[in-house]
Amino acid sequence: MAKKTTTKTKPATIQQPVTFKKGGFYQDLGGDLWFCTNAKQKKVGDDNVVTMQRTEDGQAVGDATEELVGSFNKQLSAAELKEYRAVCQRERDAEEGTGSKAAPTKRTTSKPKKVTPANEQPKKMSALDAAAKVLGEATEPMATKEMIDAMSAKGYWTSPGGQTPHATLYAAILREINTKGADTRFAKTDRGRFGLNAAAK
Repeated sequence: MAKKTTTKTKPATIQQPVTFKKGGFYQDLGGDLWFCTNAKQKKVGDDNVVTMQRTEDGQAVGDATEELVGSFNKQLSAAELKEYRAVCQRERDAEEGTGSKAAPTKRTTSKPKKVTPANEQPKKMSALDAAAKVLGEATEPMATKEMIDAMSAKGYWTSPGGQTPHATLYAAILREINTKGADTRFAKTDRGRFGLNAAAK
């Protein structure tokens, strides 16, 4: 009996190799964002490396370092980068509090109604506050994708339509760790995983 030859297509789960371009923004497997400063790959041992620079809010920061090519899973499109920066800006605004904008000096002439606990509206939680709450309820460190899912399921915070909310949250958590130091609520426990900072409890 003749063997039947069938052409098998690659499963969709197989990761396609990332093509690097100088000036592009790339997401690594942990959801962190990087800026490509030199797209020329270099062989180091058994691995290829490319020169990347870590970013904050979609802006290149720090020194350029050689990172493993296999660490990256996608390049952000212009639309994704714009949304990433917009969400980061919203997170900064939320961190600074709702009173970041100057309150108007004149109010309406009608007397303000007394707010009772029954009809008081809960303050909208920022993604960082929601992430801290979720980690406080968790028994082990979590990846930002897991945090986003838990925050949404519990009604703490829902993405306003961003395509990479986990990457945005990852950058926001790292920003708090870098800016607040020992007073940060978060601690990076492993690659792409965070828990609460025991010293800040």
